[in-house]
Amino acid sequence: MSEETKTTTTEQPTTPTPEDKGGQGEKMFTQDEVNRIVSERLARERAKAEPKEDERETALREREKALEARESKYKCADYLKEINVAAECADDLMEALDTADFDKFKAVMGKLGKYFVVRTTEHGAPPPANPPTFYKSGDEEIARAFKPKI
Repeated sequence: MSEETKTTTTEQPTTPTPEDKGGQGEKMFTQDEVNRIVSERLARERAKAEPKEDERETALREREKALEARESKYKCADYLKEINVAAECADDLMEALDTADFDKFKAVMGKLGKYFVVRTTEHGAPPPANPPTFYKSGDEEIARAFKPKI
């Protein structure tokens, strides 16, 4: 039996064609031929399915990049407010500078920001540290009135 197995795996028998049998028989395939045909069909089907996956992945990556860019733009706008850049300058800076990378934007604004920051100055006397109390608040009076008497 092992001799038969060896001969079938090493030898490839010729497949009889319908012409050999007078046009009445059917074609016989070896297991190797069937495996080859099936693997070719699977490869074709996989090739058809791959572009759809690539298109979907590409679309997802593009959406993710757009979302990251929008998030970075909002971070940049918040940063301009945080460092107290004048409102009319902030819009121009957002338009002129690249807002896709927040760290680069922050570095550029570190160099240029001193020219755009609004300096606030107080006019007159500074406010007192502890404002004087001349009256008792209404809440204290109400709390004292409803305090239980023991």
